[in-house]
Amino acid sequence: MKAVLRQAGLLLVALVALYGVLLVIALIVLPRPDMANGLDTAGAGRTIFMTEPKYVFLSRSALRSERPQVVLLGASNVVVGLRQREVASLVDGAVVHNLAIGGANMTEVRQIVDLAQEMLRPAARRRTVFVIGMWYGMFFTDRQHWSTPDRHAGDTDIDIERLRYGFYRRGSTGLVELLPPDYLDLGVAAIRPYLALERLSRDATKAVRDRLFKATPERSEQQRNQTVVSEAERLQALDHWRTTIGSERELADEQCLVLRRMVDDILASGARVVLADLPIPSWHAQRSPYMTSYRQHAERLLADLAGRPGLSILAMADLDADGDFYDEVHPKPRVTMSWARRLADALGPVMGRPADQVAAPTGKQQAERGEP
Repeated sequence: MKAVLRQAGLLLVALVALYGVLLVIALIVLPRPDMANGLDTAGAGRTIFMTEPKYVFLSRSALRSERPQVVLLGASNVVVGLRQREVASLVDGAVVHNLAIGGANMTEVRQIVDLAQEMLRPAARRRTVFVIGMWYGMFFTDRQHWSTPDRHAGDTDIDIERLRYGFYRRGSTGLVELLPPDYLDLGVAAIRPYLALERLSRDATKAVRDRLFKATPERSEQQRNQTVVSEAERLQALDHWRTTIGSERELADEQCLVLRRMVDDILASGARVVLADLPIPSWHAQRSPYMTSYRQHAERLLADLAGRPGLSILAMADLDADGDFYDEVHPKPRVTMSWARRLADALGPVMGRPADQVAAPTGKQQAERGEP
């Protein structure tokens, strides 16, 4: 019996030592990304986390800061339209995080807000501004979007990441937290060899997967700037959103209610909110069957929220020139700085500074973006 216990102990020690070696190798081969200057889901694919939801969930400890913070939230048009570096270059003295996730609806945005708030102490919340970018494509219902054959009914992409490594478990009334937020970094360190293995295996098989699934090559910024959306592509986009929304003309009330409660809860926590009504190209707004319903919902929402201390409304729908978008919703790289300036002008008063004192980009920053 003693020999068995001895061998079991030696095996355990060997496994711990092996895992320690793997952890060191993972830290050397794929070091933790630098997040001191803000999180940015646009770069998630270049990190050990690979995907936007995983990046948000496992990197959010970077929000533990005593500096003023701006947190950008929304779907893919916030990822590519409100570029973290561009907004940060115009907002002096604050850390800017872009935590937007492609394909998000308001339910998933609400989850990201809750995860972010877990990282903020009460005093830090009073120095934090949540910018929520909205457009009609974020108002599809949970049942329509999150009840697909490839997932547990109702699980968002954030829920999948909560469960993936055992940080949460499924309970009778929802997901149950197993790892307290204060120990997030320790948990991420513990699973780092798994993250590294996933990253390396994905990189090693990328060429095969791209050929097998006929992946479309990613367009360069120059190609996006030169893109002209054809009539066939417009019709295809309109069909896509009819399928995504899942109704003929009307948007359900569900996501509007989620947004209203989210704004109220953020304000109650002491943080501030900027609601940004984002543009889509004019051809899309004119031909979409959902724009009338979206405008009606937005008007009712803004009327209900009017006068809330700490809330600002940013109208951006006028930035809708057809030639400024490379598809039905995403702005071309050459115009994203105008989006950033519009937001920075709105953030100035919210953060206690007049709009004309918002920092201008330096000559180096302009040169990096190819601006005169």
